[in-house]
Amino acid sequence: MKHLIFFTVLLAVTGVTLNAQSKEAMTHNPLIYSDVPDIALVRVGDTYYMSSTTMHMSPGLPIMKSTDLVNWELVSYAYDTLTDNEKLRLENGQNAYGAGSWASSIRYHNDVFYVTTFSSTSGKTHVYTTRDIENGPWTASEFSPMLHDHTLFFDDDGRVYMLYGGGDIRLVELKADLSGIMPGSEDRVIIENAGAVAAEKLMLHAEGSQLVKHKVGTTYLISPGRRTICGRLLCTVPIILQVPTKPCGP
Repeated sequence: MKHLIFFTVLLAVTGVTLNAQSKEAMTHNPLIYSDVPDIALVRVGDTYYMSSTTMHMSPGLPIMKSTDLVNWELVSYAYDTLTDNEKLRLENGQNAYGAGSWASSIRYHNDVFYVTTFSSTSGKTHVYTTRDIENGPWTASEFSPMLHDHTLFFDDDGRVYMLYGGGDIRLVELKADLSGIMPGSEDRVIIENAGAVAAEKLMLHAEGSQLVKHKVGTTYLISPGRRTICGRLLCTVPIILQVPTKPCGP
């Protein structure tokens, strides 16, 4: 997920054109001289917003903005402290190193920004909302269980879903206020072994999926899989699937 090939594929699928401020200007990778893994993107008007992973570090879940997808500015963090427990307080020999919050999702719906993530440190799914993504304030909520590497999806009929997991991609419906899983909702596998379309041998199978609606009637599931080469090197294999009009099928 950390590799630029996934970033490029994501932009291409969502219909984004990468232009510098001058048509004659050349853009060189890396765009950001920093570790910006597990990216999620949303466009609001002429501005693109991107969230990323900070793991055990606080403040966490950084928000960056750009008007050309080349020049990025850090404008906010979704939270100051993920949760309050012994691991994050470094008490009784415990720590959250390498844990904390991982892959996130960023969405804009009905004039509200939604940035969500999950954490093995808290064992929960975390939801952060604001009407002003650059200045806040942010409202935090959480629920169980922890939905690993999820993506938040608002459907046209008003229903809300989270697609999550690795390898087998799962879908569950949420309550309208995102306070938890909808009672009676079926936690179903919508794609079995999603990484198989990319390669037979993947170290990490189709994790960090993003479910995006490009236009009416066309929804894409984008997942990266990580493949080992000679037992040491890693490369990211983009997996792009067009899914039915409704996320739950048929």
